[in-house]
Parts: sequence; structure tokens; C-alpha cells
Amino acid sequence: MQQEKREARLIPNEQLRRERQRRGWSRAYIAEQIGVADPKTIGRWERGEASPSAYFLQRLCALFEMAAEDLGLWHGEHACPPVESSPLYFLPHPSFPPASLLLDPALPPAHTEGLVGRACLLSQLKLRLCPQNGPAIAALSGLPGVGKTALAASLAHDSEIQRHFCDGILWADLGPEVNLLEELRRWGSVLEIEESWLAHSESIEDWSRAIHARIGARRMLLIIDDAWSCEEALAFKIGGPNCAYLLTTRIPAVALYFAGAGTCPVRPLDEEESLCLLERFVPELLAQEAAHLRELVRRTGGLPLALEALGMHLQAQVGTGQPRRWHTAIEHLKQPEARLQLTLPRAPLERQKGLPTNVPLSLQSTIELSYQRLDAATRRALIALAEWLTPGDCFGEMEALMLHGVSLEALDNLLDAGLLASMGQGRYTIHETIVDFARCQDTQAKSVTAMPPQVRVLRQLRERATRAVENPSRQGRPLDEVLPALTQRTDEAVRFSSS
Repeated sequence: MQQEKREARLIPNEQLRRERQRRGWSRAYIAEQIGVADPKTIGRWERGEASPSAYFLQRLCALFEMAAEDLGLWHGEHACPPVESSPLYFLPHPSFPPASLLLDPALPPAHTEGLVGRACLLSQLKLRLCPQNGPAIAALSGLPGVGKTALAASLAHDSEIQRHFCDGILWADLGPEVNLLEELRRWGSVLEIEESWLAHSESIEDWSRAIHARIGARRMLLIIDDAWSCEEALAFKIGGPNCAYLLTTRIPAVALYFAGAGTCPVRPLDEEESLCLLERFVPELLAQEAAHLRELVRRTGGLPLALEALGMHLQAQVGTGQPRRWHTAIEHLKQPEARLQLTLPRAPLERQKGLPTNVPLSLQSTIELSYQRLDAATRRALIALAEWLTPGDCFGEMEALMLHGVSLEALDNLLDAGLLASMGQGRYTIHETIVDFARCQDTQAKSVTAMPPQVRVLRQLRERATRAVENPSRQGRPLDEVLPALTQRTDEAVRFSSS
């Protein structure tokens, strides 16, 4: 009998090895993620020479997002131990969060089907944010449209995260023009701070102290989404000793300053992951037009926002039942301008901060938020690089400096804005979608220059009127006084446009 048990223990664990190889993970990578000192230990588990302790088994299940039984690591007498009594089981997601859990109403809804290609990153974040003791900090950094907010929201809705942070999850949606006091007041309201504070306090410091005191020793996760500066991000680092923080930002320096080694770059999806996401919208079309859709996927550069917009647009065309419609759409979407301007309808509470109310969410509008913060010289440098580059190629610093309008300062500005990626000493690359965006800016600028003066000035008037509505305090010449002259005299239009 003892001999049989010993032989059973020595049966190789094909399930664990197969799942590791399927994900492309090395034994050293798994050892680092779960805290095992010697990677050879993972090999002994796979060969059946040893079994992980309860602690490491839990971490393995969290990393693989699988049950212990499915990893071949449960060898009890019962094939399926009761979930409630077994500490060795990766618990399934419950339908509802615990009744006592405080969830911020501002928390975005979870993706019903889960995120494509993000299982490994989500597991890493869970391991980082749920340490055995002490506070934890993590930051997600990446391109506009790469899915940082979706990752943070998915993590907030994860059952393991909600069990660990049993006292609640707070969400701060910042954006480029955040009102810190307003957002802190909202947190105070969620935490049910006394109404006297809500009504009278006007100090950010006072609110920070009040929220910090209210949180006290609670175990909470504080998520700070879409931060554009270190100061704004740090304004929400006000939890107690048992709190953890997750930041999302498109600005690399903000992520590094806030989280240091806890910064996790969010990469675009690879080609197969991109096709998998597109398949959720148009599975039949993907089967019929595989080559054309694969070409479109390559041109999106793996940005989930672009792929979702692409999928929704094609889904609408397929829904007409007319092949002509989707064939035309596929050809049209091969043009960069068409892909950039595809919109994603959003409910009022799901709108991206920083976008005007009349501007829908699209790749164009979300990249525009970064582009508008660049100075004129840096914008010209980005356009010069885009016109010169083949999308996806790396280039050297000295090559770039030979282009008209490109300087070291401009390269640094683009790098700091997250629109340029460093590939090592003196080497850079620009994502395909950023290249497409910059080329479109150049095309638009040339078309505006070619306009007759009256048309050009009337376009400026419309833009100024829009800004005046959004910012009534700004003073300027009344449009009803100057409009008649502008529509009749070109010289007056030119003079006004320069004023």
C-alpha cells in the first residue's frame, strides 16, 4: 500500500507542465511570481517528486487562474474537495460581492466576457496588490487606447481582490483637467463623512486628513485612474496602513514616480489576441474574410480601443445582411483616417474625462488629449518623424536629428508624453497608430493652409465660439460685431484671424 502511494506521488504532473508551456512561461518566471527561491522546485513539482505547500499552491492557482485539481496538484481522496473548507482551491467568481463590501459608485462596470490577452498581467497585479503584510502600490502605464482603465476595472471586480480588500474599493477618475477638491469630496461622501464637512470644508489638505482618518485601519484598494501629473496622483495617496493603491496613466514618469518598481507597462495585444477580440464581434465574417481582417488587425497595432471600435462598426454592417456593405467597410477601414475616427458610443457616466461633451470617444479624440498638451515645436517634430518613419520601425537618435524640426528636446518631450517609446540607448520607436495620427495632423494642416482666407477664418470663428461656450469667463470681441465684415472683406478676415 505504501509502495502504491509512493509511486502515485512520482507520477509526472503533465497538467502543470502543459499549462506552463501553453502560456510560454519558464520555470524561473513562475518561481519569481510566486516567491519560490529555486526555480528547480517548479521542475520537481512537474515531475511529481514533490508537492507545493498550501501557501504556494494558493499562489500557483492565483497565477494560473485555475483550480488546484485542474493543475494536477490536488491528490486528496476526494476528486473535488468542498470549496468552503479547502484552502487549496482557486475559488470561482461569485455572482455578487460580499454584502459588507463598500464599492465606489464611480467604479466602471466589469467586462462581461473578460479581457483578451490580459490573464498574466491580472495575475501579476493580484500577487503584487495582495501581499502577506504591509501596503502595496502598482501602476499601469501605456499608450492611449491600450486598455489601462479596463484592466483596473476588471481587477476591481475580481472576487479574490474583493475578498482581500474586504472593507471596500474607491475609484478616482482624474483626466487631464481634474478638480481635486470635487473628487476628494466625492470620496468623502462615499465614506459617509459627516455632512458638516461635506458642506463647509474647502481645503484639499483638510479633506485628505478627514478621508485618511475615516479609512483608518480598514483594508481598502484605492484606484487612481488616468492621472496626468505626479501631484494629482499623490493627492489620492491618503489611505491607511492596510490600503493598497493602483494607478493608471499614459505618462511613464508619473507611473514610475508613484509606484517605482511596481510599474507594469501595458503592451498592445499581439496579432492572435487581436483576432480573438475581433472574433467576439464578427465571428462569421472572420471566417469568411480572414486575410482582409488580419490585415486590418495589423494596422490597428493591437490597441483594444481600436479593435473594439472596428468590431462594432463591422458588426453593424454584417447586421444589414448585405455583403456589399461589409466589403465596402473593410476597404474603407484600410485608410488610417477612417480607423482613427471610428467612434465608441458611451453612456454619460462612462465618458472619458477631458473630452468635450460633444466629442465622442475615438482613437482620434483620445490621442488628441496628449497631442494638445505638446508645444508647437514638439508637434512639428512628431509630424516630421511620422512622415519619415515606416510604422513599427526603430530609429536612432542621430538619424532623427537630421530631420528638419527634430531636436533632442522634442524627442524628450515625446518620450515624457508617452508618444515615443525607448528601445535602448539612443534608439526609439513610435506605435503605428501614433504615426497614423501624426500623418493625419499634417494632412489637415495642409488642407487648412490651402483654404481661401474667408473659409479659414470662419472655421476659426466656429472653434472660438465652441471654446467660448465651454469657457464663458473668457473675454473677446463679440462675434456679432465682426462677422458681417469678415464675410465681405478678405483683408479684414485675414487681419482678424491674426488678432
